[in-house]
Amino acid sequence: MTRLQFIELVKEHHSMLSGRQLDIYIEMVGNKIALDTDIAKKTFLLSSVAGQRWYDLDKSVMKVDKVYFNDVKIPKAIGDPVIDDDEFTGPEDTSDTALETPTANIENKRMWTLSEYDSSSTTAKTIRLGIMEKVPGAITKDGRTSDIQSCSITGTNNIRVFATTTITPFTVSANQGTADDGASDIVGPLLDIPYQFHEVLLNGVISMGYKNPKNFNPEMLAFYEDQFQKGIKDMKKFERTKYRTGFIKPYDF
Repeated sequence: MTRLQFIELVKEHHSMLSGRQLDIYIEMVGNKIALDTDIAKKTFLLSSVAGQRWYDLDKSVMKVDKVYFNDVKIPKAIGDPVIDDDEFTGPEDTSDTALETPTANIENKRMWTLSEYDSSSTTAKTIRLGIMEKVPGAITKDGRTSDIQSCSITGTNNIRVFATTTITPFTVSANQGTADDGASDIVGPLLDIPYQFHEVLLNGVISMGYKNPKNFNPEMLAFYEDQFQKGIKDMKKFERTKYRTGFIKPYDF
């Protein structure tokens, strides 16, 4: 359904809510769905920098599923390297000596890791993606030797991150409120949640509206919350099985 159709159906239950309040409810319920079902997925492009290990990811990223470097899938690292490339900014260790920029190697044994500790972002707490390379005896520091060094090449949009994310928020204009096309069914959360599950989102928004003190109704709240939770179960099943066939039955030819 389109955004305007969605709002009309919610207004039948909650006429006191403004358009922007409804958008906020839709986004909140959409994020609840994304968190419970992992249904919102996006890809992001990053540019590698020689000598840089950590890269801030978009604040919408909840989980990284896989990473490609120069169009080649690279594995996730197991554990932490003995020596880190200290690129923390909060707090920043100004007395630390930065590691030297590594030289490119022909083996290209790269891997990725994640860190939720600090970031260079000043606007949001974000996950950081680490790109590392395995080179025997790459770094020696404080009497310890590590086979793991930071990325050794500089590239443009050569890191592609496949991630599970929060939903896409509606586009909001500072002067005019919501700027998305009301006649579209692929704006904001409606883009990330498959069309066949828009009713689940609708039930969740109606349920949330009945929690509002101005329109509190425990009976209606219980009914629509139950419908919403049943829809969440259907979405989880859909997400588990949409790329699977169950089992393979053998045949003789």
